[in-house]
Amino acid sequence: MLKKFKQWFINEDVITLTNQMGSNKKLAKRAQLENKIFQLDDGSLLQASIGSETDISDILKIETLCYNGKTPWNKKALEHEIKTNTRSIYLIVRKSKQAIGFIGAWLVDEEAHVTNVAVIPAHQKQGIATFLISELQTISQHEGMKRMSLEVRVSNETAQRLYSKIGFEKGKIKKAYYTGDREDALEMSKPL
Repeated sequence: MLKKFKQWFINEDVITLTNQMGSNKKLAKRAQLENKIFQLDDGSLLQASIGSETDISDILKIETLCYNGKTPWNKKALEHEIKTNTRSIYLIVRKSKQAIGFIGAWLVDEEAHVTNVAVIPAHQKQGIATFLISELQTISQHEGMKRMSLEVRVSNETAQRLYSKIGFEKGKIKKAYYTGDREDALEMSKPL
């Protein structure tokens, strides 16, 4: 499945794919969140929204804080995803107007593929990633997706435990998957 996503991204064959899916309205424009508010254990409220072009700088800041100063998805890639890719969606969570987490995904061929999920370290382990995945799952089901998938670093056992806890099952190992350090990735998926 990832091969299809990569080929589609490289070719930017958005018009053909959109026609195949039977909709010319961007996923991010037609999708709706089930829950726009999420309450933390301490009682503070987070606000969720569908990502837009104005959120790109916030997504880059979150990536920088989560990935040792690096941005796995750079500004140009995020602009393409949010402005052009009709089958991508980003969800953003804010606390007091500060962006603290996001999830990105492609919905293609009955599969919702998570491209990235990140929560800044100061707010991790508070259920925010689970909330984002749950909201994406609801949107994906509404869009007729049958499966949700992602890749995770083999060394990221914390994320693997979270994904397993919410129903993802381990799949195959993808050798030298990540750019830079060439770490292997574990494929995980769950039926919807």
